[in-house]
Amino acid sequence: MMRELLSGYDKTTQELLFRVYLTEIPEAERSLRARLSHVTALDLLSAALCRDFGIRHGKIARTGLEKPQLLHDGLHMNLSHCSGLAAAAVGRIPLGIDAETPRPVREKLLPRLCGPDETARILAAEDRELMFAQIWTLKESYGKLTGEGIRISMTEFEFLPGDPPVCLHPAAAGLQFYQKILGNQHVISLCVPRGDFDVIWNQETDRRGLSNADD
Repeated sequence: MMRELLSGYDKTTQELLFRVYLTEIPEAERSLRARLSHVTALDLLSAALCRDFGIRHGKIARTGLEKPQLLHDGLHMNLSHCSGLAAAAVGRIPLGIDAETPRPVREKLLPRLCGPDETARILAAEDRELMFAQIWTLKESYGKLTGEGIRISMTEFEFLPGDPPVCLHPAAAGLQFYQKILGNQHVISLCVPRGDFDVIWNQETDRRGLSNADD
């Protein structure tokens, strides 16, 4: 069952610019989980392309370490999946999305993964696992939009979670970020080029998670 998380529209024309969909990943044996998660994310993408852009047979290409690209003029996509959840972002502008489940991170590893201010913020947080997931998904969403992935300097690109989240590195000045926490079980972050959008969140997939959303 696919759910809408948020939609972005051009403020002047009200044309749909981007949308994020979520779906639950069925339970599976450990040996099958990675494959099932990947297939579920691709199925979600196919449904999104059909619903929003009338594309029934989307084609994706990837060269070397470059990010996967849709072979359809003017359209962009990005996928993510984590324990129990798959996410697909589609639109007319470049985008990067990451979904994670809060999980323990060893304190001694934080200086390798986060900048000094981020590390201090995580250590001071009431829920360290959740704060780390908020920061990490923002880093991943940026890297996935640019195509650099984890090749970016994780310690130099510091983020400040909030409404909206902010990247403190000047290289991200032309970008904007959106983030949602679903029931303290999943964190989803989206990165898109900066623009004057009308953004609509689906309130049924707010902190209560997915169970109350429409099919």
